[in-house]
Amino acid sequence: MRVHHIAIWTFRLEELRNFYIRYFSGKSNEKYINLKKGFESYFIYFDEGPSLELMSRTDVQNTLIEENRLGLTHFALAFQSKEDVLKTTEQLRADGYTIAGEPRTSGDGYFESVILDPDGNRVECVYRKEETSEEPDAPIETERLLLRPFVESDAEALFACCRNPNIGNNAGWQPHASLEESREVLRSVFLSQKGVWAITLKDNGQLIGSIGIIADPRRENPQVRMLGYWLDEAQWGKGYMTEAVKAVLNYGFGTLKLSLITANCYPHNERSQQVLKRQGFVHEGTLHQAEVTYDGHVYDHQCYYLTNPKHQK
Repeated sequence: MRVHHIAIWTFRLEELRNFYIRYFSGKSNEKYINLKKGFESYFIYFDEGPSLELMSRTDVQNTLIEENRLGLTHFALAFQSKEDVLKTTEQLRADGYTIAGEPRTSGDGYFESVILDPDGNRVECVYRKEETSEEPDAPIETERLLLRPFVESDAEALFACCRNPNIGNNAGWQPHASLEESREVLRSVFLSQKGVWAITLKDNGQLIGSIGIIADPRRENPQVRMLGYWLDEAQWGKGYMTEAVKAVLNYGFGTLKLSLITANCYPHNERSQQVLKRQGFVHEGTLHQAEVTYDGHVYDHQCYYLTNPKHQK
């Protein structure tokens, strides 16, 4: 699970859109308009991480934003260096924006400043060395598969796979309803994360699924990653996922030198559990009522882990 986007109501839709494009190198989609509801919106995409949904509607109320109120208080945008944080902060200051927090190094190692956007939302400009280290998603080749980074042109193949409800029900996300939805997911999920590959067939290049190892949200340990994957239903039962998982485990333990790789799946997803067990994953336990899915179902998570063979005694 990951944060997909953060939504902001505004009376200054165009001004806010231009602000995040100009100062933070955001990229915008075309404006969505619902005349019946008096609603307009943009999605602002960044190089990685969640996107921003800027929204305007005629009946939205105007209330003050306070730093210490309950609820969402700020969001942070990551920079490549301290110098970039300082440069952007001073540019915003010169252009008349409020600097709510001067540049400093926080106790947990972030170099950061805090600015207010045109609506007074608090935006942290942050840099932390380990967050911006390069980790290229090099292609991984197996006997029958090529695992490669996703590209923009994968949208149609992604939609062809992910419109199937049987995949979404096993993975916990709603079946894609349109090609445009698949394009948005491609940008905000698959193109924005390191450690995520498209699974393609070597003989014809067909995209048939995805696999990745990303930070485990339940463990505060940089030597641990979480394995996740899905496969087009037409390819089930052919051993492709077992082949892909084995290759990614070798990459995680061999190239990334991870100490532990975890994986979670729903109790009803027996196929996924069999893939994990074939690779030696150990059942760690059941996390009860771990997730409420898009359609209101409450599911447990079956939790598995695999230690790096070189770390075993």
